[in-house]
Amino acid sequence: MQRPAILGGPRSVPDAKPVWPKIDAATLQEIERVLTTEPLCPVGNTGIQGEFENRFAAFHGRNFALATNGGTAALMLSVHGSGVQPGDEVIVSPFTWGASISCALQCGGIPIFADIQRSTFALDPDAVRAVISERTRAIVVVHLFGGPANLNALRGIADEHGIALIEDCAQAAGGWYDGQRLGTIGDFGAFSLQASKNLTGGEGGILICDDREMFERAMSMGTHPQRLFAELTLPEFQQRIDSLAFNYRMHTTSAAIAKGQLDHLDQWTDMRNDNAAKLYDAVKNFDFLEIPEIPNQTSTSKHAFYHMPFIYRPGVLPIDRDLFCRALSAEGMTAEPYVRIPFHLRPRIQNHDYFGRGYPWSLADSPPRYQRGDCPVAEEICEVEFQIKDPLHEECSDVVAGMVEAFRKIENAAEAIAAAASEVVEFDLAERTKGWD
Repeated sequence: MQRPAILGGPRSVPDAKPVWPKIDAATLQEIERVLTTEPLCPVGNTGIQGEFENRFAAFHGRNFALATNGGTAALMLSVHGSGVQPGDEVIVSPFTWGASISCALQCGGIPIFADIQRSTFALDPDAVRAVISERTRAIVVVHLFGGPANLNALRGIADEHGIALIEDCAQAAGGWYDGQRLGTIGDFGAFSLQASKNLTGGEGGILICDDREMFERAMSMGTHPQRLFAELTLPEFQQRIDSLAFNYRMHTTSAAIAKGQLDHLDQWTDMRNDNAAKLYDAVKNFDFLEIPEIPNQTSTSKHAFYHMPFIYRPGVLPIDRDLFCRALSAEGMTAEPYVRIPFHLRPRIQNHDYFGRGYPWSLADSPPRYQRGDCPVAEEICEVEFQIKDPLHEECSDVVAGMVEAFRKIENAAEAIAAAASEVVEFDLAERTKGWD
């Protein structure tokens, strides 16, 4: 067994890994076409933007799609489209990217945190049910790392209480749940098209839904008046048309890139699943790792594998999770924790500090206080989760084999890595304390 790279040995993972984003000649040709023949700032469902919206909606079997300048905007408009008003409560996850929470805050909604399931990293339906109140208006469920949440249970809870279910699919384009594409079971599906995402426009976002009223409400808050005059049909929203809305338009080139990528999304998703299955199968017997549950490849559900998550079992090896990730990264892969501090314990949430003057929490008669222990599973997972971020959308058996070899090298050399790390810390402390006595 070779010396691990963190101790000076050779890297296990080849440098020639799949390149992402994948921009082919057809995409470049389409970008050139729209840059030279179409407006750079489209304001309606026309040209390449209209083509992308219509195709994305049809791809998911939904009636409506609205392109935006980012996934954050798509989420915010989904929350607004769901009818959330200032002072309403929105159930969110503490283990996520901040946009899954700020989308509620931006609408004046008060985030209520529900715990997650260890198996999916997504909202636990029992925990959601426990925090629903008469002020709850929506649930934002995140398909984290591309893995489908327990949507049947969450959809049932939303329907039972007459509240909206919003799917945050920023990391889950291409995934399926129980025979349906992710983003089609909630009232809204919101997607990010940022450069690292499974479907990318370089930047941008898009939302989808089936309900005309919800769609028009969402559109009315983030779209140019010219488009609103052309497309709004309901009097409630027609009378709101003006230039006070947010400017969330997508750029032409983002639509051109993302539209062409739809042709390859299912193929890329299948390959991500194949590569992840090979890696998980090869490392599943390591005592220091816990492999999350993923849908069986023959089922009607499918993981999208934006990233590959793991749980590190502390105490099995003499190195902690963070040092283990540093050792993996030295081998030529990108490994790091995703959420180090759950959001309900972060200062801005703890201090009710978003817009200022305690808003929107100050709208509540009794604003929620967020405490350690509110979401014990999420709090634990923050201490032990890590993810491998390398894109594996192509056949790359040599890369997967190198990753497996990296895990083995680090396990076998864990004591030496721990000793070396200890020497570095002791040397650093000695240098810092020179002259103190």
